[in-house]
Amino acid sequence: MFPAAEETAARGRRVRRVTGRRHKVTVVGLGVMGRRHVRVLTALHERFEIVGAYEVRTDLEWPDGVPVLAGEMEAIARADVVIVATPIRAHAGTVARALAVGKHVLVEKPLCVRSAEAEALVAAASRGPARLFVGHSERFNPVVRALAKLVRDEPVIAVDFERVGPSRPTDGGVLVNLGVHDFDLAAYLAGGEAIVHSAVGAGSSGTSGEDLAHVLLATTSGALGHLYVDRTLPERRRGVVLATSRWVYEGDLLAHRLTRTSRETGVRTDVPLLMEEPLAAQAIALADALDGAVPRELATGTDGARAVMLAERAADCCGHGPVAEKLSVLVRP
Repeated sequence: MFPAAEETAARGRRVRRVTGRRHKVTVVGLGVMGRRHVRVLTALHERFEIVGAYEVRTDLEWPDGVPVLAGEMEAIARADVVIVATPIRAHAGTVARALAVGKHVLVEKPLCVRSAEAEALVAAASRGPARLFVGHSERFNPVVRALAKLVRDEPVIAVDFERVGPSRPTDGGVLVNLGVHDFDLAAYLAGGEAIVHSAVGAGSSGTSGEDLAHVLLATTSGALGHLYVDRTLPERRRGVVLATSRWVYEGDLLAHRLTRTSRETGVRTDVPLLMEEPLAAQAIALADALDGAVPRELATGTDGARAVMLAERAADCCGHGPVAEKLSVLVRP
C-alpha cells in the first residue's frame, strides 16, 4: 500500500526546496479523479491552496473545506492552476478557456478525444504564458519510476504492455480512454518517437470505438512494442515486460512488483521500489514545474497530444477511428 498523502507530502518537503509560494488551485469536476486530486492537494498545503471547485452534478458529496464555486469561469478566474477532471469530451473546451486567460492547467488523461483538439490546445499553450500538463500519472507508478531509472543508460529492445479489465464503454473507444497510458509509456521508457505499424480490434458494446485491441508499434530509438488493451475481461491486469540487451524486466503495475532476469545467467531478482502514491508524486512534480524546475516525469501537453494521436491512428487501423485510413503513422513533434 502507498503511504498516506500526508506522509508523501512530508517526504516531498524533505527532498525538495520549497520556495514558500503556494499556488492557488481549483478543481473542475469532482468525480472519482477530481476528489482524489482534492485529497492529495489538501495534504500538500505548503505547495497548494485549494481556493474552490466546480461540479455540474448536484448529487455528489462535497469535499470538506473546499469552497463551492458557481461556475467554470469562476473556477478559472480564482486559480493560478486549474485541475480539469471532467468527462473527456468536456476537456477541450475547459482547457482552452483556461489557457486563453493565462491559467496553467493540469488535465486528466486523455488530453482530448481527438488529436486535432489536442494539437489546438498545445498550440494555444505555446502562444501564451500558461503551461499545459496532462495527468499521465502512470509515469509515477513505482514500477515505471524504477524502470525509467534502470534503463536510462541502456537501450530498450522491446516493450510489451497489458491493460485489461472491466470498464464502462465510452464513445472514444478503449484505445483513447485506456491505451493512451501505454502509448505514452512506450515513448517515455524506450525513448524516441512512436510509430504505430498495425492494429486489430473489435467492438462489442454497441458504442462507437473498439472494446479490445492489439497494437504493434516501434520507436525511433529502435525498440519494438506491443500493446494489448481490453475492457471486456472480468479481471483487472496491468503489466509491462521490458527487454534490454542484458535484462528482462517484468512489472505488475497494480501489485507494484518488479523483477529482472539476467539474460546471461537466467537469475531472477526482485527490484526494490519507492512506494509513493502516484497522484501525490505527480502533484509535487507539478508544484516543482510551476516553481521553475523541469521534472522529466511530468507529462506535457505535447506528450498528451502524441498519446492521443497514437491512439487515434491505432483506432483507424482497427477501422473504428475518425479516419480509418489503415496507415502506419509517424508521430512528429
